[in-house]
Amino acid sequence: MKSDKRQDFVVAIGASAGGLAAIQSLIAELPDRLNAPIVIGVHSMQGAVLTEALQSESNLKIKRAEDNQTLEKGWIYVLPGAMHGFFRNGKIHLSEPVRDSGFRPSIDAMFMTLAAEYKDRAIAVVLSGMLTDGMRGAQVIYDMGGRTIVQEPSDAEHSSMPNSVIRNDHPEVIHTATDLGKWLSSHIGKMT
Repeated sequence: MKSDKRQDFVVAIGASAGGLAAIQSLIAELPDRLNAPIVIGVHSMQGAVLTEALQSESNLKIKRAEDNQTLEKGWIYVLPGAMHGFFRNGKIHLSEPVRDSGFRPSIDAMFMTLAAEYKDRAIAVVLSGMLTDGMRGAQVIYDMGGRTIVQEPSDAEHSSMPNSVIRNDHPEVIHTATDLGKWLSSHIGKMT
């Protein structure tokens, strides 16, 4: 498949409470053949349930992430709920099931490894959620030259995750979930 001449980005979306509706609003704005892979992590939500919920609302190619899976443009990969996801060598790697380590999957761990692997080609998206997971990882994304975009807190069902990134990071864009989807579409483009 031929791609356009835009930079090859990789997108990671992190959310928690209230995240499903925000993710659905965001991906509704994406073209069927987005010129980037997307990995989604949502705290304590079973990957199969999230994958099914997203597939029922979209024509995009969406599947549950598997360990050591090569990332392909135009696909959305959903992390299993009790496993951390890490980026390495163009693939997503999954931890063993985690029971006692706070947020599962860890948005910070996902963003930090995204930054280390893709540097200025990394785009982190922070959506609705409680507490501060994603804040440290968003800072690493910024430090490595990547971009962080954040859901407008007044648009989020739970605003503390977006607010923590806004207060402690350098988000490039703060918009509604719908407008974040439009931003991704215009900055990443469609495969040709």
